[in-house]
This record gives sequence, C-alpha cells and structure tokens, in this order.
Amino acid sequence: MPDLLHKELSGKILRAYYDVYNGTGRIYPERFYDRAMLYELGKDKLRCLYQPEWTITYKDKIVGKQILDILVAGDVVIEDKVLPTLTKLNKAQILSYLKVTDKQIGLLLNFGSEKPQFQRIYFARREVSVSKGQIERVMNDETAKKLIEPQLVYDIVGGLFEVHSALGPGFIYRIYGNACHHEFKLRGLSTQPHRHIQVFYEDFSLGELRLAHFRIGDSVMVFPHAVHHANDLGIDSIRSWLRKQGVALGIVANFHDTELKPIFVKANP
Repeated sequence: MPDLLHKELSGKILRAYYDVYNGTGRIYPERFYDRAMLYELGKDKLRCLYQPEWTITYKDKIVGKQILDILVAGDVVIEDKVLPTLTKLNKAQILSYLKVTDKQIGLLLNFGSEKPQFQRIYFARREVSVSKGQIERVMNDETAKKLIEPQLVYDIVGGLFEVHSALGPGFIYRIYGNACHHEFKLRGLSTQPHRHIQVFYEDFSLGELRLAHFRIGDSVMVFPHAVHHANDLGIDSIRSWLRKQGVALGIVANFHDTELKPIFVKANP
C-alpha cells in the first residue's frame, strides 16, 4: 500500500522537518535548511546522502546528470523549497526525480510558507505513452495549419511530447536537449545540433549566447529549453536568427512546464 511504504522513515523525516521549520526563520537560502535537515536526521542516525548526483537516461541513452537535495536511507527523496506556497510544478519536479532514481517515495518540504507545508509523493512506475490527441491539438491550431512540411512538424512535435512525457519537468535544459537529439535520431530525422545563437536587437547582433538547438532538414529549427516562461527566450531574437540561418520555421519547447505547449515561430510572420 502506498500509504504504508516507508511509513516509519517518512514519519522521522517529517518530525525533523517540523523541528527545523519551528527553529528557523523563513528567509534563508535553501542550502541552510538542507544542512539543518541533515543535522536533525543525523540525530536519528539515519543514513543521508547530500546532493547525490544521478545519471539520467532516456531510451537507454545517457542524457545527463541531476543533483538531488537529500536521499535518506537509500529510499526517500527529499526536495526542500523556500516558497510562499507549493505549486503543481514543484510536485511534478519531485515526481521526475523519483522516475530517474527509481524510488517510490518523495517528500516535498517547504520552509518558506507561513505555516508548515509538505507533500508526501508516491510514484508507481507505469508505461508512458503519448496520445495522438495531444499532438493533434497542437497541429490543429490555426498557426500550425499553415505550416510548411506538416508531416515533418508532426514528427517533431510527437518527439517533443515523447521526451516530456518520459522525463517530466525539473531538469536543466541540456538534459532535454540531449534527449530530444536522441529521440529525433530514433525517428530517422536529419538532425544537426547547434550550440549558440546570435541575440538581436532590431536585427542588430548583440553577440552570441549559448543555447542548444537543432536544425532538422532544411526548413525547421527546434529550441528545447527549460525556463519559467517560453517568451523569456526572446522570440524576436529567435525569429531574427531563423532569417540569418535561412530557416523558415522555429519550434520552441519549454520543458519547465507541467504541460508542454510548443510555440511556432515563423522567420517571416
């Protein structure tokens, strides 16, 4: 039963959380609460790994590494936050960490809320599949209906959803970039990776910025990233970069969101 799995261990961790919450302020950096939790858990002689590094694989391909906050007794993943309140994204992130560590219980602990706030997350591994409906909803958008090479775009969008469904949000952009590259190759797409983009202001280049993206065929560029808002990437600069590269269409995919919503950017709107 999910409610009983590691129940005693979870109880000890939550007692430590309440002690730390009540014994500290609400304004410290996250690492301070990490250290306080390690101190409290050490009193119970619990074996803790602080910031363990985990290898991330996607379809048998290593795509990067992720650092966790704390792993307790080799079984429970702790994710500490300092926020006014926990969000759906926070829950989705710790679910992603449980996926890659193959653990079943995670504790999301918030030290920034006015009152103690935590969530106990249970993860059961199951087969993940992308429905055609998800892709078709994107492709039926009025903008998408007017795109060039619709079959190619359909395959690309399907690959993006496949990666998002398998990994979930919460990782750095390089992990999603590596996973997308692998997925596109598995789909037989001609994929050429790029590492930098020129940033433009009114078509005047301000210099280069490190931004992993891919050219697929002759007419499409894909920009997988993980930012709070897709528009933070600078859609106008992406449009200018597409024109500079002679590419008609860009697809921006923000893997930071709990729901993937690809953005289509035309070089000449």
